[in-house]
Amino acid sequence: MKHLIKYRSLLRLISGTIFLFLIVGLAFQPQFSTSATPILSITPITWNVIGLDSNNVNVGPNHFPVAARICNTGNTAATNVTANFVWDSLNSFIDTRPGTNTTLVVASLAASSCTDFYFEVEVERNASAYDTNRDYHIAVTADEGLSASTPTPRTLYIEHLISQNRNSVNDVLFGTSIASLTSVPNGGTMTLMVGNTYFIRLVGDTATNGYEQLESFINFPNTIFQILSVSTEYTADTSTFVSSPNDKAYGDACNWENNPNSPNYRSCLDVGKVGGDIVVTYQVKILQVPTSPLANPAPLGTLIYDFSGSSYHYNSDFGVSTRYANIVNASITKSFAPKAINPGDTSTLTFTIDNPGPASLTGVNFTDNLPTDLTIASTTINYTGCGTPSPASLAIGETSVSFSGITIAGLSVCTIEVSVTASIDATYVNTSENLFINTSIDTNSFASDTLVVTSKTPAPSSCASPVTLATWTMPTAGQGSGGPPPPYTTKAADVSTATTTSSITGLGAESISTAGATTNAWQITDTWSNDSEVAPSVAAGPYFEFSLDTSNYGGVQISTQYELLAQGDW
Repeated sequence: MKHLIKYRSLLRLISGTIFLFLIVGLAFQPQFSTSATPILSITPITWNVIGLDSNNVNVGPNHFPVAARICNTGNTAATNVTANFVWDSLNSFIDTRPGTNTTLVVASLAASSCTDFYFEVEVERNASAYDTNRDYHIAVTADEGLSASTPTPRTLYIEHLISQNRNSVNDVLFGTSIASLTSVPNGGTMTLMVGNTYFIRLVGDTATNGYEQLESFINFPNTIFQILSVSTEYTADTSTFVSSPNDKAYGDACNWENNPNSPNYRSCLDVGKVGGDIVVTYQVKILQVPTSPLANPAPLGTLIYDFSGSSYHYNSDFGVSTRYANIVNASITKSFAPKAINPGDTSTLTFTIDNPGPASLTGVNFTDNLPTDLTIASTTINYTGCGTPSPASLAIGETSVSFSGITIAGLSVCTIEVSVTASIDATYVNTSENLFINTSIDTNSFASDTLVVTSKTPAPSSCASPVTLATWTMPTAGQGSGGPPPPYTTKAADVSTATTTSSITGLGAESISTAGATTNAWQITDTWSNDSEVAPSVAAGPYFEFSLDTSNYGGVQISTQYELLAQGDW
């Protein structure tokens, strides 16, 4: 457009070249016209005031959200939209919250749409932190070569926050449907499933007429929660700057001055209040189970803090209004049945996917690459509790299977059964790839089991005429003074090894004897008194070990009989 304006100016100045310039303008217009492209803008959406309790830094809040809204005002999607939280100055009393991310990514931001990036900062509980600040900005980029940044300079200022009874948290509710939410009491726990989306609502109140500045929020670590949307409703709203509902947790009712270079910094440029009864409804997506230094269940602080008059206040029930989020994850296991087959026979491979959360899971998928020489033996797949997944069937001889589109009801399992075979004797260790929910959530759960293919006779499912491989019988007169355990009493002809050993090495003054023992018994004694009321001091007690060759048999069972003697019977 700028180039066409230049041409029109020249046309007015040089009338003799009108025809020439029109031709040039038309010839080059496609080259200079704006192509379809995304355009990014970014706006801060949280308050620049943070703080500590004015009387005792060891109580009250010290975690605060810092967020920005990124909008794509262009006419095509922006890809890999990445927001980075950047410090622009030093202050050891303010830093990002440990265990949270300073870089967040959205794979695609559609044209004419917005997304919010939430970071968290932590204030050190130190009285020297009051009235200090730290500069920052949030920078955003996209694959299309786009970039934008929140205004600079912008700073986080640590204030003295006064605990006030007039701000209070009345309830926290959660659920997968906004129409059906469950209340969580103070100190209570909500169970949230990785990959699911939930509504979490904070219900509170302030002074009847509200305040010039009000921020009401729940602490959501961005490594666990992705905040998809926020809606805040007030019963008191006299501000021309804040609507009710407000699409942010921050109510800037008086047009707050954020520029630290302004003489009106940290003061109202206009009038207006919001507050009264407040309801803050978050829509969040659960990203992963917390890892250190975050805890699971994760404590979710609930804060209502404000500026009114000339001071800053927060809800006095902050310490008791904390709720907890127990984050659970889907998992996958697998098993072969039977676990040993002859070459050419088949075994059923069963995958079991567990959904321990109360909400259904959709888009569950995984791939299992079978070990070399292990292949699919039947086209049939048996699904149970899996919705309508893909594929509907397999091809005989396949060496890899992939399942997608799986849906699992809350607190339920999905099982998938396929038939496999192998023609070569081997031990096949089969480990699947990780279980995914959609394409973005890696549960970090995988399944593994082992199938043995052997030409030897496999273990029977039942045995009507079992073979006794070996027996050991205690000698009627005991086993001699300090002698070793006796050899086997009987042994089958095709059993090459049937021995017994004992270990007393390094255990003090132990010995094997029949001193004080009844007949038909072995005994290991040491310096530990029989009538002692405490355990032996050795790290591991002495033991008897039986070694038996079972290579010519497919199923083995061992049985023992013993008599437990009471103290004083020896």
